[in-house]
Amino acid sequence: MGQARPSTPSTAAQLIGAQLRQLRAERGLTLQQVADLGGPAIGSLASVQRCERATGKTVNEERVRALLRLYEASAETCREVETLLKQPQGEHWWTHYSDITGGIMDGLLALEAQSKVIKTCHHLLIPGLLQTAGYARAVMEHFYNTYPDPETRLKNQKITERRLELRLRRQHLLDQQDAPELTAVVHETAVTSVRGGRNVMREQLRHLHSVGENKPNVHLRILPASATRSMPPVHPAMTLFKPHDSATGRTIYLEDMNRGGTFYSEPGEVEVYQRSIDECWKQTLSKQESLDFLMKCIRDLPAGP
Repeated sequence: MGQARPSTPSTAAQLIGAQLRQLRAERGLTLQQVADLGGPAIGSLASVQRCERATGKTVNEERVRALLRLYEASAETCREVETLLKQPQGEHWWTHYSDITGGIMDGLLALEAQSKVIKTCHHLLIPGLLQTAGYARAVMEHFYNTYPDPETRLKNQKITERRLELRLRRQHLLDQQDAPELTAVVHETAVTSVRGGRNVMREQLRHLHSVGENKPNVHLRILPASATRSMPPVHPAMTLFKPHDSATGRTIYLEDMNRGGTFYSEPGEVEVYQRSIDECWKQTLSKQESLDFLMKCIRDLPAGP
């Protein structure tokens, strides 16, 4: 069952645990067999379970390394785990936004920072990593105005700029030297629905066109509405995070329209949503067709605010 992934550094412990689970499964060993074979360096059954489930307050680095030796992990896998073990325990840039973040957002930001590959599929909205300031503000304000309580609406409106600043800061991830590869499937509905007025939407569509055409680590494709009439995506806003080249440590995030979301990391659950994202990708327009579609949407927007 899905649950909110804890924030960094617990996120790193979760990824290490997932790596160890997969290595054990590849060796065909049970938890008890590992405990029996491991000796003092690995410890008891409970110790092995704590490593895999990341339930301890701290990560026992020597135990993790002993398990890697027992499983005869590859040099690449060992390097990836060492990187996670050395993840800074101090502040991350999003720590300065603790007044507007929580466990779910902290976990999301940590996964973005740790991933080599990010795949996202959005049916109703432009993905957050590709939103312009005007579009993001319009989405936030529309959601906040749905609250019937005037005091709640006012409170949310006061923190809109702060939330907007955080969202735009996230996007610097795509400009870094070691930026992840982002594959974005954007449904036709998201690019033809006018949010924030025509000028705001025109700016958003031009931004998508520019990113899709010029940023080599971003692969943007438009999913036609006709492709999903008989087989819609299993969720309207899905994102897959891959911190490793292998399938180890994959996490799915299901976004709930400005209300946070849910993480899934069990392989069986991840496969369901990854398969849906991959199926949607197969039905998208080509790169040039997607760029042409965006240009058509821009031209179809009449002049005016």
